Amino acid sequence: MPTTNSRRGVADPTATTVWFAMNGLVRDRARESRARITEVIDIPFSRFRALRRVAERPMTQRELAEGMGVDKSAMSGIVDDLVERGLVTREPEPSDRRCRLVTITDAGRRVVTEVIDNPAVAPAMFDALDGAELRQLAGLLDKLRRAAES
Repeated sequence: MPTTNSRRGVADPTATTVWFAMNGLVRDRARESRARITEVIDIPFSRFRALRRVAERPMTQRELAEGMGVDKSAMSGIVDDLVERGLVTREPEPSDRRCRLVTITDAGRRVVTEVIDNPAVAPAMFDALDGAELRQLAGLLDKLRRAAES
């Protein structure tokens, strides 16, 4: 059970309490976030989720499906739509020609940038953070992401 830190008047967090707080903030505002993103771009949120992932690095359809928690047939439909829109390419994986590698195009990168650069996409709660706090939070989240991927 967390204890109270009298100097700050807040409970000393555990990894679990921080996880629940972070998870709750994201999940409780997911619908609002999706709506804000689809107002900026004219593609379904599921397509943007996939596009944002391949913007970081090319991925096989299997990796993309596993990362997004969707089955292969759903991912095939998502990638088909993104290919039709000219936002990604799908080519045989050089090391295993049975797999398909999904790579973002310049047009796809412009869509991701358009969303990321739009201040109206972030929930209003981020207004509570100044620039230094945003950088600190971004650094901590990046550290957690790297730990999760290792």
